[in-house]
Formats: sequence, structure tokens, C-alpha cells
Amino acid sequence: MPIGEIETHPYLKKGHIESATKLILGSFPVYECTDPDNHIKQQNRQGEGTIRFFYGSVDSSLWMRYSTHVDPEIHLPPNEENIISSLTANRIAIADTITCCQRHDFSSEDTKLVQKTWNRQGILRIVEDGVSKILCTSKGVLSDLEKKIICPAFNAFGSVDLPQSATLQNTLIKGLGGNLGFITNPIAKVFVINGRRIEAMAIPSPGSPQRQIREFGFDEQNWQHYANRYFATVFTWLAN
Repeated sequence: MPIGEIETHPYLKKGHIESATKLILGSFPVYECTDPDNHIKQQNRQGEGTIRFFYGSVDSSLWMRYSTHVDPEIHLPPNEENIISSLTANRIAIADTITCCQRHDFSSEDTKLVQKTWNRQGILRIVEDGVSKILCTSKGVLSDLEKKIICPAFNAFGSVDLPQSATLQNTLIKGLGGNLGFITNPIAKVFVINGRRIEAMAIPSPGSPQRQIREFGFDEQNWQHYANRYFATVFTWLAN
């Protein structure tokens, strides 16, 4: 990977589903899926089975979770046409918070992304079209949704309802039998935009929830059992 290379998101427009009432929001694609494309990225995708679409990496289990809890007609491994058809039928848009950036090293971790340009206008258009629920694919995405997209220090177009945010988070964790004391950064927010209430919830990384699940209230013996219940609850909330 060239040092200082500017990577650009190649398929944001494809996630803008007309009449969507819900949104799946991530951060930025893995290196193999960004522009500029090249023969090394193409070879890597072919060898791994990665597709150039949202969560197209073979290491991501997001579409498996989606298939389990939202639409069993999703084919695994996923393909773009099948995903868009399902998202359209379920009125779910999909987007990322970043349009372009640089990467510190060959990593898919958000902490390695620098010099970021935010997809503020694209997300605002999706939300203003009628979205009332947003599933964020990490706590970092939820934080960026608030601080970089909806409520930046300059030109905020919405606000956070703190009491309703606390109620949403507490209801989620108590329903799972989790421990609110383990949550240091919020996993749920309620935004108010033009008088409308928009709920947002974060999930642990679908690919490696065991690294983060304690920060989502895990206080049991079996992390996998808690993670499965957490994913089921949030994806079901999104779908309904």
C-alpha cells in the first residue's frame, strides 16, 4: 500500500435507497475495496472472495447477522444485487461516514484512518428522506455520527436528547440482563432533527465481537451467548 495514498469510497451512491426509513451506517471500506483500484486489490479480492460493496470483506459477518435477523433471502456469501434488492424491500439504506481518507498501514481498523473527509451531506440527505432508525456498526461510528455529522461544533443540524438517549440505552442493556456499569462510551443515542426523533444504536464489530462485548454490557460467563442476543435485539429493532 503506497504511503500517503488518498483512498476514495467507490460505492456510496448505491446505498441510497429511495423511501428508506432505516439506515445501516459504517465507517469506510477495507483497502481492497477502495479507489483507486489496481491489479493487487483485484487479485486480493479474487483470492479472498471479497466483493466491492458494503461489508463485502470475507472477514465481516454483518450480512450473516442481517440474514439471520432481518431477511433470510440474503444469499451467503453475499452479492451486490441480492443485497440491494433486500435493502430496497426492507426500506433500509446503507452508508459510511467517510468519503475519502488516508490509511496509516494495511489495516481495516478505524483508528488507522487519517485525513478524513466526512460524508455529511450524503448522510443528511438519507436522514432527511425519512430515516428514523440508524444501526451503527461500532461505537466509533455512533460517536462520529453525533460529533462529525449531526452535531459538529459548527453548523449543527440536530441535537442529542440526553434523557431519551439514556432511556434507550438502559432499556436495551436491562433487556439483555447486561451491566450498565461496564459501558464507558454510549451505545445508543436519540437525535432530534427538525422536530423528528431518530434513534441510533451501535453494535460490536460483527467480525470480532469478543474484543468489545464487555463494553456493551457483557457480565456473564458466555460472551458468545450475550453477543448473539445483542445482535438479535438490535437487528430486530432495526427491521421493525
